[in-house]
Amino acid sequence: MAIYHVVLTLAVLFKLKPNVPQQSIDEMRAAGKAMVGVVPGLRSFEFGPPLASTAHRAQGFDLGLIAVLDTEADVLAYGPHPAHQAVNKIREAVAAETLAYDLEVPDVA
Repeated sequence: MAIYHVVLTLAVLFKLKPNVPQQSIDEMRAAGKAMVGVVPGLRSFEFGPPLASTAHRAQGFDLGLIAVLDTEADVLAYGPHPAHQAVNKIREAVAAETLAYDLEVPDVA
């Protein structure tokens, strides 16, 4: 039986409120990326719009993020962490709707 390590991948999609300035989106991206190395267990944070070639399948979601964390305990600590709360405050100002989905995936690193 193969033994492998898993990581927790958090996928979050956002439908933006009307007329959100690009500066707010850039601020959210920068604050999210700044969490890596600050939030325990957060390996990576990627943020952006859907691919142009598949955006028609995005069902109105304008932006998404993928965060990779080491353990479920890290995921549970991520939400209330002050750095995440700063990102969440920006999200509340810009997003009309948010969809979050967390799953385990094999660690390929």
